[in-house]
Amino acid sequence: MKILHMADAHLDSKMESRLDKSKAATRRDEILDTFCGIADYADENGVSAVIIAGDLFDTKSARVGAVNRVKAAFESHPGVTFYYLRGNHDEDGYFNGDDIPGNLKVFGDEGIQKDTIRTSAGKDIVITGIVPGEDGFDKAYTELILDYDAMNIVVMHGSADKYQGKDKSVSIDLSRLKNKNIDYLALGHYHSYATGELPSRGKYCYSGCIEGRGFDECGEKGFVLLDIDDEKLTCESVFVPFSKRNIYEIETDITECMNTPEIDKAVADAIKATTATSEDLVRVILKGETDVNIEKDVEHVRRQLSDRFFFAEVKDCSRIAIDYEEYLHEASLKGELVRLLKADDDLSEDERGRIVRCAIQALKGEDISL
Repeated sequence: MKILHMADAHLDSKMESRLDKSKAATRRDEILDTFCGIADYADENGVSAVIIAGDLFDTKSARVGAVNRVKAAFESHPGVTFYYLRGNHDEDGYFNGDDIPGNLKVFGDEGIQKDTIRTSAGKDIVITGIVPGEDGFDKAYTELILDYDAMNIVVMHGSADKYQGKDKSVSIDLSRLKNKNIDYLALGHYHSYATGELPSRGKYCYSGCIEGRGFDECGEKGFVLLDIDDEKLTCESVFVPFSKRNIYEIETDITECMNTPEIDKAVADAIKATTATSEDLVRVILKGETDVNIEKDVEHVRRQLSDRFFFAEVKDCSRIAIDYEEYLHEASLKGELVRLLKADDDLSEDERGRIVRCAIQALKGEDISL
């Protein structure tokens, strides 16, 4: 039997923090397309159940059209059972009442809820959803009782130990889930694929989000596919990349560069070392210590990249290296400026470098660039 584990689709995100309205709308629809594509994949590849471990939607006010597309994805694959656990971004009212698809099972109420799937060999696979209450998961840790002889898949949404990010809305204590007869702990909330052992007989797994939405979600995105032996109830799992676009942060050392064409080449070489394609979103981070006389047009570098990728931005984190000895004893305006700056303890080394650079550009009659 095959079971698919996905999470954190965050459907109908506005996507407008960096993208213009046209590209934001494109990405919003693409993420919906990816979710529907996962439903198609499940049907076409003999997957019996799809586990959605929280945050299917991004806000409490998803567009009606987006919700209807998701419902249609469920209804068009009646041979697949979808298990949906509410996450911290989800709204209770999306799938309630008489119009809920027959193949959708919602873990929406607080506490522990179970459903059993019978394999072709007559063995039980028990899928248990745990929704936190006011005390988080504290009550569930003590009340969770699982059948030793069954294959036990537990679904939770929250931050487990070292996977805690900015949003610590719900904390999961993996140590309190040990020796609970858990074979596979399907987690949501952390947006990258991550897995590890869960004694005594299982593993935990974050499937990650299905599509990256920002530069804090770089790398391949997709879902996890579980292949379960119907007789032995053993399980193998594999991460399946499935996103339409990937997001990359690419560091480029420009220490040896003296002008914009050389920076362009350094950036191009750094990009070649990755698997980024024209379909992707790219942030280039310029690093290193540069000569004070460098000619650097960051906006030009960004424009060059914008023609090559769906979206691109450049972040200049390079520092200006100042050889004070070169100017310190010089009888000139540059020398006087360097002496004044060196004596000013309120300025950082980078601030001193930028001031010297601007002064040199002004003295040469060049356009001043920070």
